[in-house]
Amino acid sequence: MSLEFLTVVALGGLVTWILKTVFIESSGYVRLPNWFTQALEFVPPAVLCALVIPGIFKGDVGLVRELGAVPIDPRIPAACAAIVVYLLSQRTILTLCVGMAVLYGGYWLQ
Repeated sequence: MSLEFLTVVALGGLVTWILKTVFIESSGYVRLPNWFTQALEFVPPAVLCALVIPGIFKGDVGLVRELGAVPIDPRIPAACAAIVVYLLSQRTILTLCVGMAVLYGGYWLQ
């Protein structure tokens, strides 16, 4: 992986963390309308779908460009493994770890 790729990922994570921290920390000082708070429950699934679905079914982007093409695409098995783990455990961190382990393991084995 290139330094530019890792820098972009780190900066994206930092910006996301700052936005969430400001929003959570300011909740004690600012009272949001009830309808807005209820609508926020739909944000994580919508964002997850917007990020994950194109990443699974789109062409050679991201990891393929960084790690090289492989004969068998490990994105769909990794997504299926993550789905199964989440349905069985309902734990987000475990789901992410298993999905990433299957994804990187699939690239490494090939």
